[in-house]
Amino acid sequence: MPYFFPDESHVRERSDRFLRRMYLMRMLGTFLCFLPIASVLEERGASWLPISLLVFNGFVWPHVAMMISRRSKKPNQAEFRNLAFDAIAGGAWVALMGVCPLPSAVITSILIADRFSAGGWRLLRRAMAFYCIGFIVCWPFSGMTFYTEVTVRTLWLTLPLSTLYIIALSAANYSISRKLRDKQHELEKTALMDPFLGLPNRRLLDRRLMLEFERSRQDLSCLMVLDVDDLKMVNDLFGREAGDYVLRSVATILRQETGEHDFPALLGDDEFVVILPGISEEEAYAVGYRLLLKASEIRLSQDAGFQCSLSAGIATSRGREDYHQWLAAAERAVATIKQNGKNSIGSAGRA
Repeated sequence: MPYFFPDESHVRERSDRFLRRMYLMRMLGTFLCFLPIASVLEERGASWLPISLLVFNGFVWPHVAMMISRRSKKPNQAEFRNLAFDAIAGGAWVALMGVCPLPSAVITSILIADRFSAGGWRLLRRAMAFYCIGFIVCWPFSGMTFYTEVTVRTLWLTLPLSTLYIIALSAANYSISRKLRDKQHELEKTALMDPFLGLPNRRLLDRRLMLEFERSRQDLSCLMVLDVDDLKMVNDLFGREAGDYVLRSVATILRQETGEHDFPALLGDDEFVVILPGISEEEAYAVGYRLLLKASEIRLSQDAGFQCSLSAGIATSRGREDYHQWLAAAERAVATIKQNGKNSIGSAGRA
C-alpha cells in the first residue's frame, strides 16, 4: 500500500481547526474569568491600571492571540506561546486578587485541567511554570496580602466559570476523542481490508474463520475457495491492467452474489474464499455454480473471445480439528479441480 503524505492544504486545514477551537475556548474562558476577577479587584479598590489590563485580557486578548497565530509561519507554535501568556495571566490575576479562595481555586483548577487534557504532563508542567512566574511577578503589587473574603457577588460571578467552561471543555474533549476514535476505527478497517479489491484480507479472514469454525460445532458450515483460472496468462498476453480488471470483477461478483451472512474474502494473489455459514454441501454447490456462471460473463476489451473461469473447492466444517484443516481441505479440493481441467467445482469429500 502506498504511503500517504498529507499535502499543504490538508495540514493547513487541520491547523485552522485547532486555531478556531482555541480561539472559541479562549474567548469563553477570558470572559468568564473576567467576572469574578473584576468583582474581587473592585472590592479591593484596585486602580485603573489592573482594571484596564483585565479588560484587555478578557475582551481583546483572544482576538490578538488569533491574529498572532494566523499571521505566524508556524501557527501551532505561535498558539503554544499564546498558551504560555494565558498561564502567566492566570498566575498574575490570582496574585492581584490576593489569592481570594473561590475564584483563585477555580481558575487554577481549570488551567490545570485544560492544559493536562491538551498536552498531558509536559504541557501542564510548562503551563504551571509560567503560572508561577506570573504569580511571583505580580504578588508584590498586591501588597503581598491575602484576601480571604468571598462575597455573595463574587460567589455568583464565579459560578458561570466553574460550570459553563467545564461543560464547554468536556464537549470539546469529547468531540476530539470521538474524531480520534472514528479515525482509529477507519485505520483498523483499512488494515483488515484489501483496498484494491474491497474485500477483507487474510488477517480478517483468519479471525472470521476461527469464529465460524467454533460456531459450526453446533451447525454445519461450508467453506469455498475459488481460484481465477489462467490469470498469469491474462497478465502475460494483455498486461497487468487486464489481470487487475479480472480480479476486481470477480471481487465485485463475490460481494454482490453471496448472501447477507456469507463472508467473501481475499486469500492470496488470485485466490478468494467464501465462508458459507449454516448451509449444506449441496447448497454450497448451488452458490458455487452461480458464481462460476457470473464469472463467465466477464469480458476483456483486448480480446472479444476471452471468457473468465473459476475453479472452486468446497469443504464442510464437519470432522475438522481446527479451521486450518478446514481451509486446507478446501484448498486441496480446488487444486484437484485445476489438475483435472479447471472451470468446475469439487469438494473435499468428492474430489
